[in-house]
Order: sequence, then C-alpha cells, then structure tokens
Amino acid sequence: MKLKKKIKYISNGGAKEKKIIFGIQGGKGSFNHEAILEYIKKNKIKNYEIQHLLTTNKVLDCLSKNHINYGLFAICNSIGGIVDESIEAIAKYTFKIEEKITMPIRHFLMKHRQIDWKNVKQILTHPQVIKQCRQTLNEKYSHCEVSSGKNNLIGHAEVAKRIWQGKLCKNIAVIGPKQLAQLYNLDIVDKDLQDNKKNLTTFLLVSNS
Repeated sequence: MKLKKKIKYISNGGAKEKKIIFGIQGGKGSFNHEAILEYIKKNKIKNYEIQHLLTTNKVLDCLSKNHINYGLFAICNSIGGIVDESIEAIAKYTFKIEEKITMPIRHFLMKHRQIDWKNVKQILTHPQVIKQCRQTLNEKYSHCEVSSGKNNLIGHAEVAKRIWQGKLCKNIAVIGPKQLAQLYNLDIVDKDLQDNKKNLTTFLLVSNS
C-alpha cells in the first residue's frame, strides 16, 4: 500500500514533492526502525526523514502537533500480547491507521566488548522483550537482574547506544535486534532468546485523522 498523501510545496515556480517525515517509537537499530525501513523500501519512497522519538507517546504527541507526517509504533506481539506503552499512549490521542505492518522478531543478547560475561549482573531491555523471552531468561539467565528502563530508556536501542557511549554501566547487557551489535560495537552473547521461534510483532503506521 502506497502512501495516499502527497505533501507538496511551491519552489522556484514549480511543484515539488516534499520530504516525508516519519516519527517512530524506538531508536536507531530498533525493531521499529526495521519496520519503517521495510515499509519505505516496499513503497519505493525516496525523499524521507526518520525521527527516532523513542516512545509511542512522543510519536503521537509529535503527530498531533504536525511535527511529523506519519508515526509508527508497535501495538502487539504474538507472544507478549499488547504493548502496554502503546495502549496507554493511544488512549490520549486521535489518529488514523494507514497500515498494519507485521514482521518476525529475533532477540539477541549483547554486552560491552570490554566486559567479561561473568561480570554482567543486569540485563536492561524493553518490557515487551522481557515478555517474549521470559521462559528462556528464567532458564538460562536467572542469575541476572532483568529489568526495563523508564522514559527514553524504555527501548533497547537507546540502552545499547548509552552502553556504547559510556552513559550506562558497562556491566549492563541488553536484548534487542542483531544490528544493535554492529551499530554500537557490542558482543553478541546469545541469539534467538524469544520463547517461540515464530515470534511476530505488529506495528501501526498512523497519520492525523
């Protein structure tokens, strides 16, 4: 499905297609980032900008203020169910659903390269990721404290970024997409932590109603 809206402005006496701005839940390298890139590729969109707004609430707030043209956020998962963060946010805003995007999700456990795994005592990631990996985490990593951050730190991409930047303790590990290891120079400790290998998440692409 191609975007129905064509945003145009007048420049040098002619009509020109304006850059489409997507605001997404999650940071660079997140599953939301994967989903919007897949959508852009599928629809052959050339002139665009992606803003990493980190939370669903910020996505919908920016959309309501016309700071972005389209928003994208995760709404449900085949293992973890409804994404609580998104449900709480959508109760406060009115918007139009343009498309539902469903994609398979694989979870990778990653740590800072300078830290020995035996010194890792905490795993920090999105609460929905914990739901999807609960059984595996209990069986294999019960010695670690598994928790979620708040506000901007709720997302695994932001956690990975801050571990790399030295803004979080190097002894903290993170669970998320494989590309986070490449983006932030992290070591992959384990892969496919999701309890069911057929793990699917649905994202909503939304616009102003």
